[in-house]
This record gives sequence, C-alpha cells and structure tokens, in this order.
Amino acid sequence: MIYFQNINSLADLKKKYRRLAIDNHPDKGGSTETMQRINSEFEKLFAVWKDVPVSPTSDLNGYENDYGGASAGEYTRYVYNEYRWRGSNYKGQSSREIVEIIRNWLKETYPKYKFSVRRDGYSSIHVTLMTADFEAFTKESGYIHCSINHYRVEREQGLTDRAREVMTNVKDFVMSYNYDDSDPMTDYFCTNFYLTLGIGKWSNPYKVVLPKLGMKGPKPKTFRHPEGAAHKAIRLALEKGRFDFVESMRHSGYKVYGSDHYGSKGEHYFWPKQYSSAKSAQKRIDKLEKAGIICRLTGYNGGCIRFIGYTPETERMLRQEELEYNEAREKWELENGPLCPASA
Repeated sequence: MIYFQNINSLADLKKKYRRLAIDNHPDKGGSTETMQRINSEFEKLFAVWKDVPVSPTSDLNGYENDYGGASAGEYTRYVYNEYRWRGSNYKGQSSREIVEIIRNWLKETYPKYKFSVRRDGYSSIHVTLMTADFEAFTKESGYIHCSINHYRVEREQGLTDRAREVMTNVKDFVMSYNYDDSDPMTDYFCTNFYLTLGIGKWSNPYKVVLPKLGMKGPKPKTFRHPEGAAHKAIRLALEKGRFDFVESMRHSGYKVYGSDHYGSKGEHYFWPKQYSSAKSAQKRIDKLEKAGIICRLTGYNGGCIRFIGYTPETERMLRQEELEYNEAREKWELENGPLCPASA
C-alpha cells in the first residue's frame, strides 16, 4: 500500500482516508488520478478490516462508528458530501437567514447527527453538536459537554480526532457566511455575527447514538400503557423542569422548581429557578396551577416557586391513574412474564 501505512483498525483506516481526501480530492485542488488510487486502496483495506471487532483495550479515536454499517463506496460518498462546500458564501444574508442555511446544511451533510442551532439576539450564532455515532471526548478528559473556541478547534484539548474534524468542518462552513472588518487595535468591531461552538450542553450532555441494526425474527413484546391525563398535564406544565429539595436554609424542607445541570465532567446539580419578578414567575405558576399543582412564590417580587401540594381532584386522579397502570402491568406480566428493569 502506498497511501495507507500503519493501519491497525477500521477506525484508523477511516481516519487516514479522511486526511487523504482532504489533501487530494480534486475539489480541494488535488489530482483525480491520485484520488482514484486512494479509493482503490481504501476499498481493499476496508474489506480486510470491516468485520474485525474493536478491541476493548484499544484507544478510541472517534471513528469507530463513523457512518457505521456503510460499505466502502457509501463511505466515500459520505465523505465527499461532508466536505463538498468551498469558497466564500456571504452575499449580504442576515444572521436569521444564515441560521436557516446552517440548519439545512447540517441536515444534509450530517443526517445521522443532531445539532442545535440558534440565534442569540442579532449578532450571535450558537451551533452545538448534541448526538452522533462517535465518542466526542477522550477518556482522559472526562468531559460530557464543552464549549469550543472556534479560532482554535484544531488545537482544542479533550476532543477525539473525529469530533475535532466535524467541528472544524462546521466552523469553516458557518464562517464562510461571515465577514470581519474589525480593527481591535482601534477598538472597532464590525462583523456579521459572532460564532459559538459546543458539544453537548450543561442541561443536556452529549450522547453517543449508535446506528440501529436490523433485528431478525419476531420483535420482543413490550409493555405499553397510555399516559394518564393528570400525569400528562403535570409533565407539560413542568416542561424541562421539576420540583426537588435544595440545600438552603431558606428552602429547607421544601421542594422548589428548577432544572438539572451538569458540569463539564459529569457533575450533577439541581439548580433552582430564580425569577427576577413576580410577573415573570406568574406565567409558570399559572401553568402549574392549571395542571393541579399548588405552589407559591417565595419572595414578594420574585424568588423561587415553592411546591405546596396537589389539589384534591388532581391527587385523586393521580392515585387512580397509578392504580390503573399497576393493574395493567400485573395483567401483562401474567400473560408475558415479568418485566426486565429497563422496561419497567
């Protein structure tokens, strides 16, 4: 082999192929003949390594599940599609228009990955990778989410090679719609938008989602029971939050409304929601009370929302729905056997 040396796994092969494609593809200024020879070698080695399992003791580089299940030809097409853009794309688009362009490009370029793209005000764009089929962080880093400085993605510590490659490609595409006429020496800043990159969020850590493999034979039976009206109303009223106890003298013995937060290395925190005014808190209180939750604001003009209890009617409905669920589950287990803990 001329182009592929020291290949010890399918992940190594994919990583090396991407590097060669970036350097030698005709769209990147390379030679068609060279790229054809690279593809030929890649297909031969792909056939050798495609069925070799990953050793549990080997170091992960993020390419272990890179477009898992694809053939050699399909993989090369994925790579071509991923790096197909070129040139400056800014033609006076607003940040709102650019956000839609980015979303459509990500869906087309990374159909198996999930990104969060949002605009903050008029001058900031946030792009966050939420799920993909590869490990985004090295074992040594211990990260479950992180922010990325888009000026130094290539040197960002704690990322696997595949994560660094994806975020670099995203950064390059997004910045192709930007302009920067700033002059920091004179404290003059003029740019189309400011870019913030990330992998995972403090409220929603990054997740590895492997491709689903087709199952042969009949599917295992699963227990399903419709969600009760009271439980559904409470879930919708809480949205992404919940009530829980906090270590605070002021709220000792009471549950308050808040949400789960995660540190960059997996530390878990329950963070109470602090409202700056009674008016802003009242919107949430109205939703909670409509769902049958009795609550009140801890301060005269702001503070936390404290859980008091449920209305008698809601308590009755919750008990009834729980009873119906347990009866349905017992009946299902008599017919199909006990549920495993993951299905309960």
